[in-house]
Amino acid sequence: MSIKSFITEEKFFHYFQPIYDLWHSQIIGYEVLLRSYEYPNPEHTFQEAKKEKQLYELDSRSIHKAVKTYQSEGSLGKDGNLFLNVFPSTILNPNFPSFLNQIINQSNLKSQQIVLEILESESISDFNSFKAQICNLKSSGYLIAIDDFGNGSSDFRSVIEIEPNYLKLDRYFAQDLHQSKQKQSIIKFMDRYCKEYDCQLILEGIETTEEIAMAKELQIPIGQGYILGRPGLLKEIV
Repeated sequence: MSIKSFITEEKFFHYFQPIYDLWHSQIIGYEVLLRSYEYPNPEHTFQEAKKEKQLYELDSRSIHKAVKTYQSEGSLGKDGNLFLNVFPSTILNPNFPSFLNQIINQSNLKSQQIVLEILESESISDFNSFKAQICNLKSSGYLIAIDDFGNGSSDFRSVIEIEPNYLKLDRYFAQDLHQSKQKQSIIKFMDRYCKEYDCQLILEGIETTEEIAMAKELQIPIGQGYILGRPGLLKEIV
């Protein structure tokens, strides 16, 4: 099956992974993860779409279907925000803001419940235009997250210039966190920065009770990881 047919026929579905408020042990939202049987590795799906210049089509259709799934499963507004992975090139597409507004108008979802999680796997081709588009989206109520900070192309310039609502630390920082004073020091620094500039810090990849305990000791507000909740079909995890 060609990638164009794959996208047009929407031969994909989504897993949802809960994101937790660690202080109150409650779900604040879900990250949406694209899955398919035709492309078992999601990265290959997006790589093929990019090669065939279909990345925006895949990204936008995936977002649309994810919102519809969230609504049809009765979760709309129930558990907070929907974290939607999006490539920088998609955000730079001039049709993207109107596309998002159309989705909002077609559902009962509020723009403040949509978190656009900027993927670090694609570099930003025009940072000034990207920043302007981010400002435009934020003015419409959409929230912004920087994904996998500390790995790939994400850097402090992005954090300073974009002023995200959420900063997601790469899973590297969670791994054996209780045994690494260096990781603990960096997380303390990032937490102070986020608190000062009204940004929510999220630690990804938490997988053990020791890592949860240390995350709480460091007063990290939000966590995500297998021990907190594995990705799955929404109807199976809510």
